[in-house]
Amino acid sequence: MRFNTRRPILLAIATGAAALAASPAFAYVGPGAGLTLLGALWGLIVAVVLSVGFILLWPLRRLMRRNKQVCATNDRQPVDDDPTHSMLTNPSDRDDRRV
Repeated sequence: MRFNTRRPILLAIATGAAALAASPAFAYVGPGAGLTLLGALWGLIVAVVLSVGFILLWPLRRLMRRNKQVCATNDRQPVDDDPTHSMLTNPSDRDDRRV
């Protein structure tokens, strides 16, 4: 049982020693890396905002769609089933024009 309490303490001491012993890396970071980082950050922010907005607006869209369906069922007009007077039929499909 005593081993389980020593392990996290030793790990913390070793991590702290490694962090303090690190020397600075004199490296140049060009403008391309910064622009890439900003582009990725903006992409992530936009994705999170759009997903949260979609989740928040979903009930409103569903309510609007349901109201539209209710209005459509209340305002139905009688349907003309005669295909000879339909605007959507092709005149060449009518029997009365065939020879």
